[in-house]
Amino acid sequence: MTPWRLIFIGAAVSMIAACSALRDYHAANPDFGSPAPPYERIQFASQFATPAERARCEAAGGVVQQAGRLGWQLCVQSFPDAGQACRGSEDCLGECRLAETAGSVEAGTAAKGICQASDEPFGCYTRVENGKATQTICVD
Repeated sequence: MTPWRLIFIGAAVSMIAACSALRDYHAANPDFGSPAPPYERIQFASQFATPAERARCEAAGGVVQQAGRLGWQLCVQSFPDAGQACRGSEDCLGECRLAETAGSVEAGTAAKGICQASDEPFGCYTRVENGKATQTICVD
């Protein structure tokens, strides 16, 4: 084998190893290079947020709101993929939902969804799974 072939083979092996390491790094750090903070759901231990819980929520870009029938405080955070087109919840950080402007759609019919805007659990909405609308639900 000529020295040039050995050099070429060595360079090819080095490049493959470097690409593999870079792929592994980006797989372990999906938010790399993104200006949005990584999403982590923040929940409070009781009905009202402690000052430390409130600070953690706000540091993550969330807003403390009092909501629901019980009036408990919760940390509401926006999803970085809010409003993107989806066919099911596996395409989103949150749920794939029928756009509010789409009106009423019968469950089981073909539908296009968008990724939900925030992790606020309350309200009426229709999820989209496998490109089809599900039953509309209301959560309070």
